[in-house]
Amino acid sequence: MVTSCKKDHYDVGNVHGINAEGEVLLPVGSKSFTMMDMMERFQIDSLIHCSDDGSLSYHCHYETFGVISGNDLLRFDDLNQQEHFAIENPFGGVQVPFVDTVLGFRHTVVFEADHIQVFEATMKLGRLDFFLSSNVGVLQKVLLSTPNIQDASGHDFMREFEPQNNSFGFDLTGFRYVSDSANALTINFELHCAVSPSSDPELFVDVKIQGTDLAFSEMKGYVEDYRSRNRLDTVFSLFSGNMSGLLEVNDMGFRISERNTFELTAQLEIDSALVTGDGIEPYSLLDPLPLVADLPVQPDFSDVHSQTLNGKIPSGGGRILVSSVFAVNSSRTSEMVTVADTCDLDVMMDVKLPFSFNISEVNYVDTVNLDLAQLDMPDWIERLALDLTFSSTLPLNLKGRFLMYDSDHELITDTLVGTGQLIQASFDGQLTVSTISIEVTEERLEKVLHSDRIIMEYELDTEDRDIKLDASQKLGLFVKARAKYNGIVELEE
Repeated sequence: MVTSCKKDHYDVGNVHGINAEGEVLLPVGSKSFTMMDMMERFQIDSLIHCSDDGSLSYHCHYETFGVISGNDLLRFDDLNQQEHFAIENPFGGVQVPFVDTVLGFRHTVVFEADHIQVFEATMKLGRLDFFLSSNVGVLQKVLLSTPNIQDASGHDFMREFEPQNNSFGFDLTGFRYVSDSANALTINFELHCAVSPSSDPELFVDVKIQGTDLAFSEMKGYVEDYRSRNRLDTVFSLFSGNMSGLLEVNDMGFRISERNTFELTAQLEIDSALVTGDGIEPYSLLDPLPLVADLPVQPDFSDVHSQTLNGKIPSGGGRILVSSVFAVNSSRTSEMVTVADTCDLDVMMDVKLPFSFNISEVNYVDTVNLDLAQLDMPDWIERLALDLTFSSTLPLNLKGRFLMYDSDHELITDTLVGTGQLIQASFDGQLTVSTISIEVTEERLEKVLHSDRIIMEYELDTEDRDIKLDASQKLGLFVKARAKYNGIVELEE
């Protein structure tokens, strides 16, 4: 016989606790990033190019505008010339009162320029100042003229000056220069003066001519071979300071492009192009050297040389040292041309580093923030463990160790994992997953609960394989606490 009964209410008022055992899991921290996330973390994402297939490359771009500019050719040295003019004293020492007379003479000023012969030009800047000394008496006025300087209407320059302390001057800005003789300016002087009685056998005038800030905005003439040495000394940075070691880079690209807005042919000669950095022997970006490239006249940038090479680069970055000589008009010195101050010879250099590496002895440090404040350890917790689960599609082996850190007191509180293998490389693109369990004993529990970070120190290598990184590859870390309980669980009434 089977008997059954039904009761609508259970009185548990006299029950104070029950025996229970089991395990609870509590997530306490996680982190996941793709390769592009890593680039952003290293603050180099602006230098990273991602192609349509996801492959990554690092681009270093350097540009030098005006390695030779029109200004370099169209400036002249300051003038400082002096001339002595004398005539026989027509009065022969006879005592006579002051006599008004006119003295005339001519002087040719030569602009000092090593590289150009100018026949026509527009004056951009410049000033001529004249200082006179004489025994003729009182200089009343000076009439100055020259057929080599013209105003906007094409009239020859002519101007009257009243010397102040026997000096005067004028600004050349905006005038046109025209001459049958290169770099020559012929000046006609007409001095009106009151000659005083003098027993000197001759009357003389000394003229000192000073020219300052002489420059043209445009000129027509001949340009001789002009050369300028240029040196590039720049530091490039790959990753931030939390990564160190060497990368063996495959197919590093080096490209030179130029723009030549002169009417003149030009030439580039690079005699050294070195990559240097910690832990590597300096090596050349270019082979063979010297590299000589003709730079034709062209208004837009065009490639003049490209080359690829393999080499080692410090993961933190390195240094590029380039020494070169630029020349204009190396073969057309007998051809009359027009040069403006806006003309330039400009050069750009691009270094492209594909993320195709062979990595050995590269170290990386990262951190994960933890929130363990919610872990309240009652007496019935028998054991606590932290599980660190890694997931990766990176073609990298990772060894490392993990340290608990108290940022408030800046202390390493415990070593969770000693140096060992953490992640196996995913050379076939398949996700690899591994879990490390860390027992939290009573002795280390207090240290763990006072920690707010895990410091992760990685060692990376590719087993001597050439690997290629792309934007989708990723690394993830999930940290959870696993608590085992066994004891009396008190129930509230």
